[in-house]
Amino acid sequence: MTLDLSKIYLIEKSSLVKGLFYAGVLIAYITSLNPWFLWWFFPYYPIVSSLFFIAAMALSNTMTKPVFTRNDFLLPLLVYIVLGFYQRLVNADNFNGYITTVFHIFIFFSLFRYDSKLLFRLSTFLAKSMACLLAVSIPFFILYILGFPLPSRDLQYRDAFYTFSNYYFFLIDDRQLLLFFPRFQSVFLEPAHLGTALAVLLQAQRGHWRKWYNMVLLAGLLISFSLGAYVYLVIIIILNLWTKGRRIFINLIIAVIVVASIVVGSFYYNDGENLIHNLIVLRLEIDDGEMVGNQRTSEGFDADFENFLQSSDILFGREKENVFGDSGYKVFIYDHGFVGAFLLFAFYISSFYRARNKRAMLSALIIALLIFGVDAFVLWYNRFIPLFCAAYSDEGTPHDLSPTDQPQTPNN
Repeated sequence: MTLDLSKIYLIEKSSLVKGLFYAGVLIAYITSLNPWFLWWFFPYYPIVSSLFFIAAMALSNTMTKPVFTRNDFLLPLLVYIVLGFYQRLVNADNFNGYITTVFHIFIFFSLFRYDSKLLFRLSTFLAKSMACLLAVSIPFFILYILGFPLPSRDLQYRDAFYTFSNYYFFLIDDRQLLLFFPRFQSVFLEPAHLGTALAVLLQAQRGHWRKWYNMVLLAGLLISFSLGAYVYLVIIIILNLWTKGRRIFINLIIAVIVVASIVVGSFYYNDGENLIHNLIVLRLEIDDGEMVGNQRTSEGFDADFENFLQSSDILFGREKENVFGDSGYKVFIYDHGFVGAFLLFAFYISSFYRARNKRAMLSALIIALLIFGVDAFVLWYNRFIPLFCAAYSDEGTPHDLSPTDQPQTPNN
């Protein structure tokens, strides 16, 4: 028997390419979620992430079977280039902003060139990474709820708009300090940011929710008590069944009955003094024609937005004086105009339209549209990358997956 050193060399090279690419993706993904320990790093992460991608692509080009092989990258990349520089232009950014956009362009270029058959593995890596973080964060959060004394310090973000008690493994928003069970947000800025990120990761993991890491993600989503994440989760469950070709009418009726039972039960359990009633159901109430939990903009901004729709700024947007406090599609259109909204939709469609499973593609686009309506942050890597993986999640064949990645009978 002889030892073929070239095979060992190729295996090591492919593993190195995978490691470099995954490192670049993880840096972009985690930092875009704004964990407190990476606030200082936020302005630099596109540069560092791009360096990993450059190394991965350069090394991949020397392999007999490279992994950056897609040739349909040109259209979505061109749309993003126009969108990225358009946003910098209408926001009157400085020169550094344009340089940052160049690095973002290279990140998207790397994602669009990556073999679509490997995107499910990428989503699994991100799911496992988030699960490992939450597997530490959630137990410490539970200890806090149970009253165990834990070391902490005060923390603020951006001129004290966000102020926290930092318990290192998780944050407690100062506005929730007096609550018996504050909403879980791990080390990130908002429970809604965490809940939405976990929801789209679970969408990309369609058919694999029984895996330990996805169970951890689901637990983190549930204790975030994010109304938006709950809605995304229910819709994702229905869309996943539709994507798999299942009949969803009976499942939809069951889902409605379960949700209605939980809502009605929350009014009676402990006379309404329970977490579901106080943190979720009360936010479903209608106040002055608006759902309480859906008030994403202030009255002042709503009036200004109505004036904006009648102005000449409607195409290219206008500068918003108050940066914080409002979010959603209205804010995006106000900032970037209808031209910006059109470019954003064109970017998502051009990024997903080549997916072979059109139901998976449409499901990802539906969730992206819902997220856009709620907070409009659909260019964040913690939203785009999982949705991109979800759209192409059925590209690989069973031979493309390792034994631990083989699909199971979905219960989601």
